Amino acid sequence: MKLTQIVKRAAGHYTARTTAGTFTITRTGRTWHLVGRRITAAYRTLRAAVAALKAHRPTPLGGMPTRLAKVIARTHQAARTTTKALKYWCLSGLIAAAVENGALIRTGDMLERLGGGDLKDGYQSWYGKFVKKAYIAANGQPPVMVWAQHRTTGRWIHVAAYQPLDRALFVGLTTYKQTRHLVQVDFMEVA
Repeated sequence: MKLTQIVKRAAGHYTARTTAGTFTITRTGRTWHLVGRRITAAYRTLRAAVAALKAHRPTPLGGMPTRLAKVIARTHQAARTTTKALKYWCLSGLIAAAVENGALIRTGDMLERLGGGDLKDGYQSWYGKFVKKAYIAANGQPPVMVWAQHRTTGRWIHVAAYQPLDRALFVGLTTYKQTRHLVQVDFMEVA
């Protein structure tokens, strides 16, 4: 950036005109402040503030540094070329990692553990609705959601994830008539 003019306005107050715009340099105590177009910095001397102003490069596209703009462009390009599974994994973030590690489970995982994985998709979906209703009744807020691929259609759907021993999972089993038999079988095995 080319410095065209520096004008002293008052004691400790200067106005600097450059090809990129007008900046002010003011003194507060022992510190000189350079303020202007997307820049606010403090310096020990007036000479250092003027040198910084001469070295300042205008940024493209509304103030974003060129290097950052390139990083964002590369990130967007990488996102456009990734697989669908990776996109949804990234959208879910840490919740997807917790589901993968078993720290959180989905209702379908619970049914598979209890031997109800062969239930129709509609029954499994309704079981999930009963569990979510029980969770909201107990906690006053909805459970965390995670993107998962549907087991038969392959579409990506947003499903709830719970703690493995969450009470709502078992309340949903007992309140939904299509899954009651899974709970009764477990009680009979214990007896």
